[in-house]
Amino acid sequence: MIFFQLHWFLRTCLLATVSIVALVLSFALLPSVEAKPVCLRIALPETAAGPVGPEAYRAVMRDAGLCVDPVPMPNARAFMALRHNQVDGVFAMLEDFEQSLKMRVIRGNTLVGNPDGILVIKDDGPRGVSELTNEEIGIWLGASWSEKLLGTYDHVVRVPGGPGMMREMLVKGRLDGMLLNSFSLEVVGGAPEGFVQIPVTKLEVYSWLRAEHASQMEKFDVGTALYLEKIIAWHNRAS
Repeated sequence: MIFFQLHWFLRTCLLATVSIVALVLSFALLPSVEAKPVCLRIALPETAAGPVGPEAYRAVMRDAGLCVDPVPMPNARAFMALRHNQVDGVFAMLEDFEQSLKMRVIRGNTLVGNPDGILVIKDDGPRGVSELTNEEIGIWLGASWSEKLLGTYDHVVRVPGGPGMMREMLVKGRLDGMLLNSFSLEVVGGAPEGFVQIPVTKLEVYSWLRAEHASQMEKFDVGTALYLEKIIAWHNRAS
């Protein structure tokens, strides 16, 4: 009798265990309807703030059907972050970005901007890059177009803090001039008193994604276009 009860108990336990394991496996094999979409980490210029800041960018990309996690950072850091797989794309880089990066990235089809490259210089100073002699000229660290434009010019100060820091250095007399794009100059308040802004080149700017995210480019382009509309609307209200 005792042997029969023990056998029945062990058999019941074994059946219960098998049932539980089967139930767990069945749930594990079901497709996850609650799975969250993968969010692309996109480097956004640190000058983008307020109505055209990270939350605005996140919202328009969501409207385009794409989840993004915008990460404000300087150009130089965005360059290295993409190279080291810390971000999945960048909002705004020049057309020759892929050549400088030396890795496979996909350029968006939406022209982000065609701003002027601006030389901000003292109002009684040189009137172009070719006239520079010994003036200390600030450039945004990582801005390849500025490096190319200045060539072998010796008096270059590479500023990691971007346009805001360069403008502050001008006001405090630590720089004689700076090179930056016209949009960034406008965002930081334009040329300080006693300085003039001189267009010296034209720039083509696009958004970029790592090659493995090429399938998301169509949505990315739509979101980029929506974000540009928001920037233009903000600019029109501000002017």
